[in-house]
Amino acid sequence: MKTKTNYRRATIQYRQSKIQNSKVDADLTKKVALSCQILAKLGQFKETTGHVSARSADGKNMWIRGRGKQESGLLFTKPSEVVLADFNGQKLNPKIVLKTPNESVIHGEIYKARPDVGGIVHAHPPSIVLASQAGIELRPIYGGYDPRGMRMAIKGIPVYQSSLTLHKVEHVREMMAVMADNDICILRGHGVVVCGSSVEDATIKAIKLDDLAKFNLQAALLGKVPAISPEDQHQFLTRKSTGMGGGGAETLWRFYTEWLKRT
Repeated sequence: MKTKTNYRRATIQYRQSKIQNSKVDADLTKKVALSCQILAKLGQFKETTGHVSARSADGKNMWIRGRGKQESGLLFTKPSEVVLADFNGQKLNPKIVLKTPNESVIHGEIYKARPDVGGIVHAHPPSIVLASQAGIELRPIYGGYDPRGMRMAIKGIPVYQSSLTLHKVEHVREMMAVMADNDICILRGHGVVVCGSSVEDATIKAIKLDDLAKFNLQAALLGKVPAISPEDQHQFLTRKSTGMGGGGAETLWRFYTEWLKRT
C-alpha cells in the first residue's frame, strides 16, 4: 500500500513539474523574442544575423532564435520562431520549419560548461566591431553615469582575435578559453558573446557593453580623455550600495520592454 501511495505521489509531482516547466518554457520563448527585438531596435543586430538563447526549464536543452527562408529578421522575431534544441544544436521539434543557427554551437558549448549561465546573446554591435578593429580599449571613462558599464571596463573585457564565424566546436572552445570565467567576450571584427544568469541579465549586459564602446569611440575622436581616477575605481568596486541606482536587470528589462512598445 505504501509503495502505491509513493508511486502516486511521485506521478503527481512529475506531472506538476512537467506543467510548470511547460509554462516556464513558454515564457522563455517570449523573452528570447523580446530580447531579439530590443537589441535589434538598438542596432546591435544587422538584418537576420545574430541570435539570443535561453536554457530550457529542465536545464537540459536550449531555446534559440531560429533561422530560415521564412524569417523576417531579428527586429520582428516572434516566440514561434524560437526553436528548442539540444546543446549540440539539434532541433528537437521537427514540426518547426526554422532551423537552428550555424553558430548555435556557441550557445550549446557554453551551456555545457557553465551551469551558472541561463541566457546568451551573440550580437554584432557596430561599436564593438569598430572599437575592436581599431584597437580601442574599453576604459572606465565614466563612473556614476553608469556603474554597470564602468565595472565592466575596470574588470577588463577579453578579446578573441579571430573575426571568423564560430560554427566549429574547436573555434568556440578557443574563444571560451579566452573568455575564461568572464560573462563577456569581444570577437574582434565580428561582434560579442554575452552570458547572463537569465535572458534579461544577458540582454542588459549587452546594452551596457554597447554604451561603453560608444563612449570610448567618441572619446578616441576627442583625443585624450582620461579614465576615472584609481581612487574612484576602487571606491566603486568596494563600497556597499546605498541605493537602487539604475536598478537591477529585471528593472531595466521592464524599462526596455516598455520602451519597445512605445517606439
